[in-house]
Amino acid sequence: MSALEPDDPRSIGDYRLLSRLGAGGMGRVFLGRSPGGRLVAVKVVHAELVRKPEFRSRFRREVQAARLVSGAFTAPVIDADPDAPLPWLVTSYIAGPSLEQAVAEQGPLGTGRVLALAAGLAEALMSIHAVNLVHRDLKPSNVLLAEDGPRVIDFGIVRSVEGDSITRTGHVAGSPGFMSPEQVSGDEITPASDVFCLGAVLAFAATGDNPFGGGPTPALLYRVVHNEPEVDAIADPTLRALITACLTKDPARRPTPREILTQVGPAGGESTMALRPVAPLPHRAATHRQTAHPATAVPPTRSATHVDTTQPPPPGIPSPPTAPDEGRRSTRNRRAFLLSGAGAVAAIGAGAGFWLNRSAADDEGGAGDKGADTSTSPSPSTPRLPQPIGIWPLDEASGALARDTVRGNDGTATDVRWRAGNGGAAEFDGTRSQIVTASPVLRTGAGRSFTVAAWVCLSTEPGFFATAVSQEATEDSGASGFYLQYSSDEKRWAFARPGLRAVGYSVPAVDTWTHLVGVCDGPRRKLRLYVNGVQEAETDDTKPIPAPGGLMIGRATYNGQPSDFFPGAIRDVRVFDRALTSARIKTLK
Repeated sequence: MSALEPDDPRSIGDYRLLSRLGAGGMGRVFLGRSPGGRLVAVKVVHAELVRKPEFRSRFRREVQAARLVSGAFTAPVIDADPDAPLPWLVTSYIAGPSLEQAVAEQGPLGTGRVLALAAGLAEALMSIHAVNLVHRDLKPSNVLLAEDGPRVIDFGIVRSVEGDSITRTGHVAGSPGFMSPEQVSGDEITPASDVFCLGAVLAFAATGDNPFGGGPTPALLYRVVHNEPEVDAIADPTLRALITACLTKDPARRPTPREILTQVGPAGGESTMALRPVAPLPHRAATHRQTAHPATAVPPTRSATHVDTTQPPPPGIPSPPTAPDEGRRSTRNRRAFLLSGAGAVAAIGAGAGFWLNRSAADDEGGAGDKGADTSTSPSPSTPRLPQPIGIWPLDEASGALARDTVRGNDGTATDVRWRAGNGGAAEFDGTRSQIVTASPVLRTGAGRSFTVAAWVCLSTEPGFFATAVSQEATEDSGASGFYLQYSSDEKRWAFARPGLRAVGYSVPAVDTWTHLVGVCDGPRRKLRLYVNGVQEAETDDTKPIPAPGGLMIGRATYNGQPSDFFPGAIRDVRVFDRALTSARIKTLK
């Protein structure tokens, strides 16, 4: 959960917006309050999607599908306006992490909880299929673990079994690793497709990994169609047999949701109540992050849609956090499935996206790397951030100096225009503007770990590479040591070294604030890119170039000359001398 952004509305319809819960490929999600004082989750679609002629019909279909489905383990929409200037929908607020989040932060679920999860999800699929719908995007991020059982969310690409597909030619609906072979191949999609996705979700819950591995999307999709799933790590024979049956290539041979429910109901013991919070282990810090999502309710009567664009008060720049505790979290503590705590940070699913497997580095810092993120969590709800080695708020009102509020590595600003108010920002013209420190800030050579984060907002879609943050390498290399940037080759965000890039999948949007994080994991030789708190890419770091020059904001160096200037605004640049985990990156937002 974070403060409203400067360009966020203050209200949607009759709902007052309180804070931002998250964002995705389809829209932004806010925590709001109804006229009667009830907390709600409000999903507002991105403006650029509205310009696509087919979008409103798709969004209207999503709303209609969600309202058709009713059940204990689904989350129907309760209010919506598909015809508003920016279409929106509203759901009730439920605290609980997504399955993706719970596994990433606490480790795989035990056998009993996975069987209970299977029972709840099977019943949810029965509710969806009962109204002749197929979800088509069942994945860990679309499963929320509420206290009284799981909820299936995001009906963004659901389709009627009896209707025409809403998928465009050449476009695959679903998420790699959690798609059925028939979805990948473009064959007929039936309720059995959701069962295959269920099997992949259960395998992930039980092992923490995708049953078809990771890597580039084409290779992953090939394995989904042609390879057998990796389920040997699942020790319980009943659970392993269930998951294997769900992941059968032939749709006709997969069990139905009712057959699954019949099989696992007794095995689940307390059924979905097995997912209730458990007490923390003594003297152990419990890492926790909750997500919010709606529950079924009667749609309220509302007046004509009104969007209030009055700007919120500036969220400000948080004070630097305290230094981390020494030592690692124990593996037992990391695997404890703790749902206690308060707060919420994400809500309704925001469109079908690509979820990438976490790496071992997201569990703990790199072995033997003094720069690894090994800090413990100070409370059940907020993972503690290590001390940054540099923070540039970029909220100056004027002048040619961009201050570093941590160690005084102030940068010289050239042709930068300062945006006053609402937290401030530095505006770059894309041709000459830059901010450069006099000395290096990060150590970027072989074996070194570091993390670079920044809020960025493009003023135009660049026809060239545009770098938000980099650090100048040696003159012999003729390039920067790293680039947190927009890649014009893929038209996506990227975290890069010279000649290699970890490229994200979400489409950059003009005039939209986006949080970018690049992580260099030195001991494991990996580069990772996070966009708005979600890991979108990872690549092998085969060129760990030392960069003894200054840190650069708003441009990079190529062939020994300034290049890749950024067109737009940048604010709140932060750097760490370690590889932050996924849980801690979420707190940066």
